[in-house]
Amino acid sequence: MTKTYTHSPRPIGGPISFAIDGDRLIVDSGRKVHEVRLGAVETVRMTYEPGRVGQRSFRTKVTMKDGKAFTFTSLNWRSLIEAQEMTTEYRAFAKALCEAIVKANPKARLIAGKPWWLWFSTTVVAILSLLLMAYLIWQAFQMGSTGVALIGALLAVVGVWQIEPMVRLNKPRLFACGALPDELMPKP
Repeated sequence: MTKTYTHSPRPIGGPISFAIDGDRLIVDSGRKVHEVRLGAVETVRMTYEPGRVGQRSFRTKVTMKDGKAFTFTSLNWRSLIEAQEMTTEYRAFAKALCEAIVKANPKARLIAGKPWWLWFSTTVVAILSLLLMAYLIWQAFQMGSTGVALIGALLAVVGVWQIEPMVRLNKPRLFACGALPDELMPKP
């Protein structure tokens, strides 16, 4: 049985279709059709990608042994301002693709989260930014600028709300084919 997934990864541009056919993946961009041998896959990386306010986006990147890669996301862009979450379709296709890859190449690595260096850098910058914001809020209170301090506190809360999921969800770790990281999949 062939498992498929189609989405528009960007606000401008056409859809890309993926079809798993045994140990092959057919990728059709509308202009070109590529055939990917799943036995040549080196890594599959699933990540959380911050989207617009209130919208979460997830991405799966498949890297081949020769360095070539392709990605698909959980969002289907319909226009510059409208995106549809492909919850059920993305979950089903990501699961089927991981299973097909592991069957074709048991040595393929399944990784959740960003690369260590990028995750660590993001975490350090986030912590330093919050510490700096706390210092600035304290200084504003010391100088009697309560309004500035409250605005700073509001900005700090918004910053934590936006950055915390990037750090928590994208912590690098390996996962098994039968246990895809649920936190890196859209909620049904």
